[in-house]
Amino acid sequence: MPIHHDLLGKLPATTERVRNYIASTELGAHSCSAHENVLRPGAIVPTHSHTVEEVIVCLAGDGSCQVGDAAAEKYRAGSVIIIPPNTMHTIENTGIELLRQISFFAGHPTGTEWAVQQGDVADI
Repeated sequence: MPIHHDLLGKLPATTERVRNYIASTELGAHSCSAHENVLRPGAIVPTHSHTVEEVIVCLAGDGSCQVGDAAAEKYRAGSVIIIPPNTMHTIENTGIELLRQISFFAGHPTGTEWAVQQGDVADI
C-alpha cells in the first residue's frame, strides 16, 4: 500500500482555483479517484458532469452547489454533497475565505464533460 505525504493544502497562486489530484492512477489508485479543490472567494467551478458518482466533502469555507435542475443550495465545512453520475452541477465559493473540499469519484477516469470551458484552474 503506497503512502503519500503532504498532498493536501495546495493554494491557487495565479488562478481562481486549484484541482490537486490526491488519488489517481499515477498515485496507485485503479478503480477510484479523488482530488482536493481549493477555490478563492467568488470562484466558480463551471457547469459539468461526470460519468461516475461524485462525493464532495467540504473541509473549510462556504459554498453553493447547484445539482441538476434543482435550486442551488448553500453548504459549509462539514457538509457532504452526493452527485449522481451524468448529472450537471456547478459550485461557487460564496464566502470570504478559501473554499476547501475533497471530491471522491467512484471511478477513474471520471468522464468529465464541461457544459462551458472549465474556467481558471490549475491542475496539480
